[in-house]
Amino acid sequence: MTKTYFFYGTLSYPPLLERVLGRMPNMRPAFLDGYEPRVARRNGEDLPFPILVPSDLGVPGILIDTETPEEDARLYAYEGGYCLHACDVSADGIGGTVRAQVFLPDEGAWQTGGAWDLADWAETWGELATEAVEDTMASLQDLDFDQIYDRREAMMVRAAARVRARETGPATLRRSAERGDIVVSDRRMPYAKFFSVEDYRLQFRKFSGALSAPMERAVFVSCDAAVVLPYDPVRDRVLLIEQFRVGPMARGDGNPWLLEAIAGRVDPLETPEQTALREAQEEAHLGLRKLVPAAQYYSSPGAKSEYVYSYIGIADLTDDAAAPGGLAEEGEDIRPHLVSFDEMVALLDAGELNNSMVVICAQALIRHRDALRAEFGQA
Repeated sequence: MTKTYFFYGTLSYPPLLERVLGRMPNMRPAFLDGYEPRVARRNGEDLPFPILVPSDLGVPGILIDTETPEEDARLYAYEGGYCLHACDVSADGIGGTVRAQVFLPDEGAWQTGGAWDLADWAETWGELATEAVEDTMASLQDLDFDQIYDRREAMMVRAAARVRARETGPATLRRSAERGDIVVSDRRMPYAKFFSVEDYRLQFRKFSGALSAPMERAVFVSCDAAVVLPYDPVRDRVLLIEQFRVGPMARGDGNPWLLEAIAGRVDPLETPEQTALREAQEEAHLGLRKLVPAAQYYSSPGAKSEYVYSYIGIADLTDDAAAPGGLAEEGEDIRPHLVSFDEMVALLDAGELNNSMVVICAQALIRHRDALRAEFGQA
């Protein structure tokens, strides 16, 4: 038995509706009296989706029909995950009045912000919100509403990484993946905070052409990152930063203060280049003249989703060029070090530069130093 639904907000954006429903339904224009869409707010923060509030203005939208109980269940789960519940309404369709269901906010779940504009939302958030559907639907199996709300930014960061991941790298030696080469039969998210852990049951295409036996794999899901090693080609010196790191501490390292390149998470509406420039300001109060791409890579592909964009940052590293930095609200305490190129190489050879990001940037600088000095080395 089919059901008819009226959508006015993010679910009237065709790509997102198709991802939630599992197919692209017929969308018919309609109008609902008695409500208007407003930006959802929680704890004083505007969020990138609307809720309906009583109003004399009315709201334009679309009508769709589901075909199976499974489609209804997906819509109820998705909307219920945002503290919305279904109500029966009468909407004005092309052929007259139509009985439909619309999702209204649970009492006390949301505050209301400013006016909602679908076109503005689609331009800024449409692609990311569509990519985030997979995370949202997976989260509904394991997390309650407050946990999903706390993970909203992390899910958008993950969605942005998915968008960038579509630009696959070259495949001149390795195989080229095709549709059907990976079959995921189950996906769970037993842990989800700033990072998440995802459990997969999957099969992959072996080099023989056959699918592998079903296997279970866990993935530590983090964001894409940008890393930059500032280099002054005139003074032939680099900037390293030093900070405490919990990963080495958890391993049992007796000295979990590391010398690093500047690095940070690529936020949802940023490019990796913008992240590198922002992090240089946040972590060392340093401006960069130019970013020179160094390498792009997975930091630990057997278990982590993290993908890193690394750069050499051309900078004027005078004696007072950098200052202690870091964001207090994130518990950062960062000390900068100006060292000569030769000192950097000595630290690398001695093993004091002992994390992948700074090692890869240092090796890139060693390889390209002469060219960088020839291009940018004029005082």
